[in-house]
Amino acid sequence: MTDPSGSHRRHRKSRRLAGLVSGRGALTAVVVIAAIVIVVAGLSIALGGSGVLPDRPSAAPSVSDFPPVATSGPTDAASFPPIATDSAPPSPSPSAAQGIRATRIQIRRLGIDLRIVEGDGIDAPIGKAAHYPGSGWPDSGTNIYIYAHARTGMFLSLWDARVGDKVVLTLVGGTQRTYLVDEVLPKVPWDAIKYLAPTPTEQLTLQTSTSYYGTAPRFVVIAHPSP
Repeated sequence: MTDPSGSHRRHRKSRRLAGLVSGRGALTAVVVIAAIVIVVAGLSIALGGSGVLPDRPSAAPSVSDFPPVATSGPTDAASFPPIATDSAPPSPSPSAAQGIRATRIQIRRLGIDLRIVEGDGIDAPIGKAAHYPGSGWPDSGTNIYIYAHARTGMFLSLWDARVGDKVVLTLVGGTQRTYLVDEVLPKVPWDAIKYLAPTPTEQLTLQTSTSYYGTAPRFVVIAHPSP
């Protein structure tokens, strides 16, 4: 004859074990999900500084808009001038080294107001705009090439540039030169070095990135002196 009380005890023990296993499984799932959330948040912060992807403006390229790089190092290769090719960039004309050095760039409608430093053509500085070495300066009568990271407070808002926008360069003596945007090129190939070439008349070329991939298209804006 079977022992009913023993059977009940076995059932109760089985239920306790099932509940324990179920509880441990739920706890494990919670721990795993929490770990995933922490890792994703960490990656977002490392890549974008704020952990938030920038909104894509209407003029932006139809590519993935990754967040700008962290301030730990200028690794946003796509922000740099398009010189990573087998051929060297065009040699500046003799007049390209002439002109008056600019110290600040402002595009009020886009909220851009940055100090300009001399660049090396390889790295984009954090928190500043860079002048491509060997390109022109205001009053040189040729191509002035300025580039910066696509970061909030830098050239990210350049994605919203429109024809007719006013660009103001402040010169070392405190005077200013004004340029009007007449071309917005949201998908310039990364190796299109022709945009670095000297121009027969004065031109201001601005460049930023569309992604942190080195071969992603560049976002280029071209302006000419205001009449």
